[in-house]
Parts: sequence; C-alpha cells; structure tokens
Amino acid sequence: MNSSIGHKRVLSFLGSAALALTWACSETPSGEDSQAAPEADTAALKLAPVDGGADSATNAELGSETSAADPTAVDVAADTTTDLDVTPAIDAAADATSVTDAGTASDSADDASPTCAKTPQYSYTCDAKKPGTCPGGACLFGLCIGPKLDPTRWDHCGDGVCEPCEPNCPVDCGPTPVLTGSKQYTGAKTLTVWLHGFSNQGADKLAKLTYGEVKGCGDVLQTMQNFGVQRPCGDLPATQNDPNQLISVEYYGSVPAPWLTKQDIAEVDQYPFSGGPTGLQRYARIVAKFTKWRMATAGATHVQFACHSMGCLIVRQLIENDEEKLASTQKIVRWSTATGVVAGAKLSRLFNNPAVQQGAVQLGLELSDFILMNPDYVWDITVAWDHKLHEANNPLLQGILIHHVGATKPQIAQAFNIALLDVLGGGNEPNDGIMYTEDMHFWQQDPKIAAKSTAGDPVPPSLTLVNVDHMTCPSTEAAGLLATAALFHSRKVQVRLTSFQLLDDHEKANLLDSSEHGLPPAEVVVEAAVRYNPFVLTTFNKDVLVHDDRMATRTAPLWSQAQGETKVLNQLVFQAPVLDGMKELAMALTLVESDYYPKFKVTEWAFDSSDELVAFVGSVPLQDGHTFEAKSKYGVAKFLVRVHQMY
Repeated sequence: MNSSIGHKRVLSFLGSAALALTWACSETPSGEDSQAAPEADTAALKLAPVDGGADSATNAELGSETSAADPTAVDVAADTTTDLDVTPAIDAAADATSVTDAGTASDSADDASPTCAKTPQYSYTCDAKKPGTCPGGACLFGLCIGPKLDPTRWDHCGDGVCEPCEPNCPVDCGPTPVLTGSKQYTGAKTLTVWLHGFSNQGADKLAKLTYGEVKGCGDVLQTMQNFGVQRPCGDLPATQNDPNQLISVEYYGSVPAPWLTKQDIAEVDQYPFSGGPTGLQRYARIVAKFTKWRMATAGATHVQFACHSMGCLIVRQLIENDEEKLASTQKIVRWSTATGVVAGAKLSRLFNNPAVQQGAVQLGLELSDFILMNPDYVWDITVAWDHKLHEANNPLLQGILIHHVGATKPQIAQAFNIALLDVLGGGNEPNDGIMYTEDMHFWQQDPKIAAKSTAGDPVPPSLTLVNVDHMTCPSTEAAGLLATAALFHSRKVQVRLTSFQLLDDHEKANLLDSSEHGLPPAEVVVEAAVRYNPFVLTTFNKDVLVHDDRMATRTAPLWSQAQGETKVLNQLVFQAPVLDGMKELAMALTLVESDYYPKFKVTEWAFDSSDELVAFVGSVPLQDGHTFEAKSKYGVAKFLVRVHQMY
C-alpha cells in the first residue's frame, strides 16, 4: 500500500475520534454557566488495553489509600504505582524553565558526566510485523501511535540518591521547597476559585478572548448553593471586594485583562496564547496571578480551588511549580476536583506523532492542549518534585485538604451514548467516556505531606465515585454536595472492611456439582452506596447518592478467599469529607461472590454473575472508632469507622 494513503487513513481515523470527542465535550471558555457548551477534554483514549490488563489499574480508582496507597489493604494488584501506562517524553515539552524557576542542584550534572546516555530520537514509523518497532503502541499503516518509549526514565527519582545522570529530580538532588506562613482553614477571608476545562478553540477565536478576566459562578459554584453555601459571587461591583467570594477566571485568550501590569503581561506572554508545549505554564501563571491579585484587592488571606477536567491539571501545575509563591507561602488550603485531569489524559498520546499533528491541524483540530495533557508531559514537567504521576508527594502540597470526585459511566451522552473508550480498547477499565477513572485522582501520598487531623493522623486525598459521564459530573448534586463538604466543612470519614469470615463460598463442591457455577476459591467483591441522609434529606430536601462503587461500574475491589478462611483486609470502602451537622451516614454495603468480573479476569459464568454473601443496609454513626458488622449463613463482615476532625 502506498504509505501516503496509509497515513491519510490513520489521520482520518484519529481525526474522527478526536472530532467525536471535541463535539461531545468541547467547552466554551468560562462564563457564568460553563455548561452551556461542550468541553473537549481529550483524556484517556486507548487503542489497546493497558499493559497487564486488569492488573495494571486494579484498586487505583478505589481511593488514595487502597492497595498501593494502603500497604495493609488486601493486595488485589501486582503494583498499582509502578506499572504506569507511560510513553516517551514529548520532544517539545523540554522546557527547562517550567520545572522550577530555581532549577535543581543537579542542573550541572550532565556537564560533569559527558557519558550520560541520551534518549535517541524516535521516528514514529513502524512495521506492523515487528512489534518492537512500535513498543506499547499501535502500528497503523506504518505510523506508530502512542508508543511507550523510555518508560523507566524516572525510576531512580525518589530513591534517595542524586545520581550524575539524573536531571531534574529535586526529591533526590534538591532544592527542597521552603514553606513560610501558615494555613488557615477556619477564617472568613478565603477566596474560592473555579477553573473550567479544555476548549477546542482555534487561534482566531482564542485571540479575541481576554485572559485573566473575571467570570461568574456556574457549575459546582452554583450547585453548592443547594447545600447551604451562601458566599457571594465576586463578578459584581458590590461583591468584588468580599474576601470570601466565589469566582472563576478565564485563562484562554491573547488580550490581557486591565488589572494585569506590564510585568505580568511579559511574564505570561513568554508562553504563546495559542498554547503548544508551554501552554500549561501560561494557563497556570494566569490563574496564579489572578488569584494573587483578587486576594489582594478583596483582602483575602487564603484560597481554595475547585475545578473540572483540564482546569485541575492547571491547579496541579500551579501548586507543584509554585506559581506566584502561592503554595510555598501556604495560601492554598483546599482543592476539590470533579473528573479532573490530575495525572494527564491518555488520549493525548495519540497526537504525539508529528505526522498526526500536522494532519490534525489540516482537519481543523487545535492540538496545543492535547499536547500538554499528555501524561508524559505531566510526568516530565508538572510533577516536578519526584515525577510520581499518581502521587501527591511534593512538599508544596503539604497540608492541602484534597477530595476528588470521579465518574464511571463510559457512555458519552453528547455522542449518541457511545462508550468510546470501551469501543477503542478500554481493557475493561472504569472510565467516564473521556478519561480513565484512575487518572482522575491521586492514588497515594507521603504521610509527611498529607494533611493532619487534630489528633495528628495523616489524612490523604480522598475519592468518591458517581455513575455519570465526564461532562455531566460537575453539574451533579453529588459533585456540588461533596465540594461543599470539601471546601467548607471540617471532617473526613473513612469506613473500612477490617475482616471477612467466609463460611460458604457459593462455589462448586466438585466438578460434578451443578448447584453452583464457579470453582473455589471464591472471588469476593465489596460494593458500596452512600448517602448523607438523614441530614441532607431533612435539611435540604435532597436525596443524593454521593458514592456509587459496584461491579457494574468496574470499580469495586475483588480478592480471592477460601471457604472457612477469615481474612484480615483493612479494605477502604468509603472515604470523603462530610458536613459538620451530620451525625450519621446511610450506607448500603454488600459482599458478593463473583463468577463474572472481566476487569479482574474472572469469567466463570456470565449468566449469573454474582451471589450475595452478606449485606448491611442502614445508618452508620459518625463516631470515631465505631464498629459494626454484617452476617449471614455465608459469612461475617466487620467494619470500622474513623472520623477525622481536620481543624
């Protein structure tokens, strides 16, 4: 086949995929209601399953303390923190000034070690008959799409040794950020800033937008009002000087807002407004400057961020690279995300091939933000401290209260309910149609960096799940309720399954037994549904499912267990901020024996996928140390409640 014809077919395929996503989720830059237009946050599309199948993600999407984040939890994964789906660094992402303004102690290491090997340039061409020519990617008509090159380049970062050929690894080579000031969680002078997501706008449209412009209070900021948040929106003259205002900001555009100084403009405009490899640095700088300016004019002492999609990646860039010193002076106290691009968007890897980039531009796609959402870009540039993509270990994150809301419905409502990521090789991984759930949150955090309760216990970032698609999540009552609890209330709750005694495994007694379908040992799954009732129902007349974790959403954890065995699990089943007025939770917890759960490669019997073992349905008191259990003739499950008072 003529190679040019093959390349055109590849471009047509990728263009169709990207256009579908752009149409489904392209977002107009922020306004008073950013739900008015779609957002093309191009996360997590795969042409092939993640290496390792189900084992490569396992419990990553279940919470920051599950599996790798919680060494005492049952090990349902081989290693959720090391088997990351990574590809080579984007050539254009090598912007040394973006890692840290101060540089690192290892900056001169290459000069002292001229023998350090350099990663060879890759041609992005391949032979489908030779898998090694497109490692980890898909070879389509001679073009390698999304290859994994040099996936071990940061393996030694964080081992405590500053090696001569280890550039830009401050955790090993320094410098360590110096924190000044103090956090204030209870003050009335805390600004709340909302950041919208990606928008596939052409350069001509972007040129007309005003960056740093004050915007209104849609999305989560609006929904929070249903749950008692009565703070003013700072988009009016009468409220613009209120220190505890809610506000959003435009980070797209080429026209500077009037409040920006000449120096501000120069510092922003060193990065082109049309994006590209340094677009993330530009957006983060705009948001940081806006935040610092609005805090000063309103008399606010601290700030908290709420965000959706790419807006959350901008927040991470802002914090980990200490834009305007907001992080090092401890001005940032809380961070709430809704389907956030926390660890990058895998779909962006499809567009790191230069030929694809050129063809996509011809199709009318703006790829600047596709590039900066590439997990490799995030890995190399944003995660400047230790290059741990799914970990929140940077000292600049110290003490920030973080909660993530992830989504799990793969069908995209705006694209004829097509489960796009599943169709294109999702590997049975949970996703919201645009992003994989595992990339929407931090999996774990160094206990030294985690926020501490008043009792001194480290409380890492938490995750709750809603069964909606990517674009719907920020407008849901669940996202609004959880953002309310995360940004304005003082407690976090953990519920753990501490142990399970399996009395009857619901498996075949022998090969001739026809009463059951699977063979021992049993595959046990715990499912959870949580509501903040009766408090929310009686106070706000809302019945909100705040956490939905099931086999059907491919997020519930699984482990193997023999009949008669008692397993000590310490398995996290729920972790989230709660409202101060709440005295109990409404929980439905069910343990089932599964015969069909493809995520974990369980395919014993598809027609009757599970049998209930034990179930608990009722109210759980919010009392630290409270225990409860669920029992039946099949087993006994014991649970523990921890209530952390954060301030």
